[in-house]
Amino acid sequence: MSSETKICQNCKKDFVIETDDFSFYEKIKVPPPTFCPECRMIRRFSFLNVWNMHWRNCDKCEEKTLSMYKPEEKITVYCPECWWGDSWDGTEYSMDYDSSRPFLEQVRDLMEKTPYVSTNNLRTSNKNCNYVNSTAWSKDCYLIFWADYCDNVYYSTLLNNLKSSADCVRGYYSELCYESIGFIRSYKLFFSDESDDCVDVWFSRNCYNCTNCIGCVNLSGASNCIFNVKYSKEEYKQKLEELNLKSWKNIKELEKKAHEFWATKPIRGHHGHSLNLNVTGDYVYTSKNSKASYILNGGENCKWCQLVTVPPVKDCYDYSGWGDNANRIYESIVVGGNADSVYFSNECWPDVLNLQYCSWNISGKNNFGCVNLKRKQYCILNKEYSKEDYKKLKEQIIEDMKKNPYIDSKGREYRYGEFFPMELSRFPYNRSNAMRFFPKTKEQAVSEGYSWDDSEKEIGKSTVKSSDLPDVIKETEDSILKESIECMSCYRPYNIASGELDLLRKLELPIPHECPKCRENKRFKGMNKPTNLYDRNCDKCNIEIKTPYDSERKEIIYCEKCYQQEVY
Repeated sequence: MSSETKICQNCKKDFVIETDDFSFYEKIKVPPPTFCPECRMIRRFSFLNVWNMHWRNCDKCEEKTLSMYKPEEKITVYCPECWWGDSWDGTEYSMDYDSSRPFLEQVRDLMEKTPYVSTNNLRTSNKNCNYVNSTAWSKDCYLIFWADYCDNVYYSTLLNNLKSSADCVRGYYSELCYESIGFIRSYKLFFSDESDDCVDVWFSRNCYNCTNCIGCVNLSGASNCIFNVKYSKEEYKQKLEELNLKSWKNIKELEKKAHEFWATKPIRGHHGHSLNLNVTGDYVYTSKNSKASYILNGGENCKWCQLVTVPPVKDCYDYSGWGDNANRIYESIVVGGNADSVYFSNECWPDVLNLQYCSWNISGKNNFGCVNLKRKQYCILNKEYSKEDYKKLKEQIIEDMKKNPYIDSKGREYRYGEFFPMELSRFPYNRSNAMRFFPKTKEQAVSEGYSWDDSEKEIGKSTVKSSDLPDVIKETEDSILKESIECMSCYRPYNIASGELDLLRKLELPIPHECPKCRENKRFKGMNKPTNLYDRNCDKCNIEIKTPYDSERKEIIYCEKCYQQEVY
C-alpha cells in the first residue's frame, strides 16, 4: 500500500503513514492510527507517573506506603506486599461484557474498582530498595527511577547495570559515576555528558576511551588532557592537585568554564554510535532498521519507540518504556521482561503474551480489557473463559468497538486500534511523565482533555542553609544526616541519605547544595527532548541532515562524516 496523509484527531495536523507502516499494521492485524506520532506519544506518557511520589496508607493493611497516587486520589491502592500477595488475583472484580455500551467505558469501570499497587517495581526482584519507582533487579538503591540491575545508586534515572553512583541520567554498565548524563562502560566519570568507555574523566563531553581528562570535548583515546591540551603524566597530576576537585567552590568554577568551552566545539547531529545500522532518532544505540526513536537500546525493526533501555527489542511501534526481550509491542507503555504481542496496554509484565487493552496485567496470557489482573489467561474484563469462548467474545468486542466507539469529552473517537483515551489516565497531566517531556500550561492541558492538579506539597522547615555547608567532604560530620538543608535554587529543604554520604566520602566529593529535584531538572534540561527530527544543514560541509537540533539552536552541528573527522 502506498503512503497516505491523514489528519490527527487531536492536534488536527497532517501526518504521513508510510508504506512500511501499513505493512506493520497488516502484520499484527490492527488498523492504522488516527492520532499523529507525537500525540500518540504524549497520550501514552500521560498514563505514567515515575517521579512524583507521595505518602498514603495501604487500603488493605493500612500501613504507610510510598505511592504514585496522592492520598486524595479516590482509588484503592495497596502497598507492594499486599498487592503482590496471593490473597487476591483480580478475578474478584470480574465483569460481564455489555454489548450495548462502548467497550472502553466498561474498561474504565473496571479501572475504578480494582486495587492498584503503590509503586510499579518488580518488587520480588529488588533488595533494600524501599524508595524507588519503575525499578527491577536492583539492591541498596535510593530514589532511583526507571532502572534495572543497579547496586548502591542514588537520585538517578534511566539506568541499566549502574553501580555505586549518584545523580546520573542514562547510565549503563558503569561504576563510581556522579552528576553525568549518557554514558556506558565508564569508571569514575564526573560532571560529564555523552562519554563512553572513560576512566577518571571530569567535566567532559563526547569523549571516548579516554583516561585522566578534565574539561575535554570530542576526544578519542586521549589521556592526561585538560581542555583538550595534552600534558605529561607528571604535569597532569600536578595540575589536578592545583585544581583541587574536592572543593565545592572549585567544582562550580570549573563546571562553568567547561560548559563555556563545550559551546565552542561541534557536536554530532544526533546521539548514537557506529554500531547503529539504518537508524534515525536521538540517543539510539546498538540498533538497526529503527526509525524516529528516542532513548532506544538494542532495537531492531522498531519505530517511534522511547525510553526503552534494556535490550533486546524487536518489531515494536509506538512503544514507551522498558524492553528486556520485548517483541511485537504496539501502542503500549511500560511493557517488558519477555513480553510478546502486547497492544494498546500499559504496565504489563513480566512474561506476558497476547494482551490487548490491558492495564497492570502481571504474567498474563491471552487477555483482553483486563485491569489489575495477576497470573491469569483467557480473560475479558477480568472474567475467565474457555479458550474457545474467549476467542469468540474477543472477536465480537473488536467488531463492536469499530461500530460503537468510545467518544471522549472532546468528541474524539476511540475505535479498535487506539490506545486508551487520555481521560482514563489515573494521573493529572502535570504529575505525569508527559509533563517532564512535553510541558503544557494548565489551560493547554485541560483544553486537550487532560486533568490537572493545582495542589502543592507542604514545605517543611530547613535547619541549615546550603551556603553554610562545608566546602569539602572531609569536613562534613555524620550530624548532616539529621539536618534539613535549604536548597540554593528553590529554597525547599532536602536531606542527605546515609548511603549517599558514604558514597560521597568514597568519591571525595562535597555535599550537593541543591535538592535532588533541582539537580534532576538540570540534568533533564541538558538532554534533547523526544521531538520530531528537523531539516538542517551541517555547519561545516553544508549538506542537509536530519537532526533533533532545529536551525534556531546555537549549537555547532556537524553531520556524521564531519563529526567523525573532528573527533581526535
